[in-house]
Amino acid sequence: MLRSKRAQCLVTIAAGLSAAGAHAWAVDASDVLVYSIGSIRLKPHLAVSEQYDDNIFFRPGKPVAGFPSVPVESDFVTVVSPGMNLQLGSKEANHITLDYTMDESFYVNQTSQDHRDHSFFLNTHLEGSRIKLDGNDRVQFLSGILGGTLNLGQRVDRKSFLDDYRLTYPFTEKTSAYVDGVFEATDYKQGTSLYDENTIRGTGGVGFRIAPKVTLFGEVRYGQAATSPNIRGLADAPHADLYGGYAGASGDFNSRLTGSIKVGYEILEFSNGAPGSSSPVVELSLTQKFGERTVASLIYSRRNSISVQLASSAFTADTVSVQLSHVITTDGKLQAILTGSLENGQYENSGAFASRRDLLYHAGFALNYNLQLWLRAGLLYDYEKFDSNSNLVFDYADNRVSLRISVGY
Repeated sequence: MLRSKRAQCLVTIAAGLSAAGAHAWAVDASDVLVYSIGSIRLKPHLAVSEQYDDNIFFRPGKPVAGFPSVPVESDFVTVVSPGMNLQLGSKEANHITLDYTMDESFYVNQTSQDHRDHSFFLNTHLEGSRIKLDGNDRVQFLSGILGGTLNLGQRVDRKSFLDDYRLTYPFTEKTSAYVDGVFEATDYKQGTSLYDENTIRGTGGVGFRIAPKVTLFGEVRYGQAATSPNIRGLADAPHADLYGGYAGASGDFNSRLTGSIKVGYEILEFSNGAPGSSSPVVELSLTQKFGERTVASLIYSRRNSISVQLASSAFTADTVSVQLSHVITTDGKLQAILTGSLENGQYENSGAFASRRDLLYHAGFALNYNLQLWLRAGLLYDYEKFDSNSNLVFDYADNRVSLRISVGY
């Protein structure tokens, strides 16, 4: 009976979206999808996706010594995602934008894994005659199955926070100074065999414009990272101090290549004298246009971090991701996107995780079609693979295929 009702619900939603597209000429979509009061705009949005996942618990495909032998489970997952976007001001000028999305996930067979996630995003841009403030905030309440390098093979309730603000002051037309503050935290449910984590970082820098759209900059950073256990079996963890210096360039390097490049050196030290980590660090983000319809992007970062699985354990994380998007049709409605990423976590040569190396791969493909400005459909495929040389975790591979329909501006 439950499956039958769920199927009827999906059919009803699909029929409603189809009818909305068919009657787009009779009713102006902006009348129901955009509400304006002065400089305030309210835009509701809705997405519905049907996904097939061949390994929902991120289990190994073959028996692993030290772990119970359990079969790989596949399932169909329906995700309904209503939300609301509230904008004060104009995106091209001073503005504050708040976006909220709820993701309600329903499993066909593993109904005990049904869950609800909440995500809030706040973007701020305020600029006066001499000073500029840019900020991004994210708050998420998540309860889905946790995979990746922290794979527990089960649902984990957790809260995630991010606040990032930058204040910029120009001294002259070519020189400027800025300060940047970042706070990140993840709070797992009590009883979870992971450490809660929080990091606060402060950065100060100066920039010099060497070309109309290119700026060279140098900066210094100091921060602290701390973890705290959620179960008695985990040892108390010391905090870590993080500091370093960096230099780089940002802007439009030519008519087709934009982004930023930053290199430096970073040191992480634990307050109890445990071995930390120090290494060169890199932050790179580049976007290249290949004609009017094809765009490629490359993001790479190398940083020092602390483990949330073991106290007083540091590692160096290298992450690289690429994306290639191409507009297939001349009217711009059909777009193909290829994505790929690799995360490499290399632990220091000490402690229980000595010389541990984790590799997390992602590859994906998406085909998106804009039926209307406010109505989009997409077919997506995502491949995920985790590989580690540690016998304390297990490897897995996961394939996901999704069909998604979204409504909203």
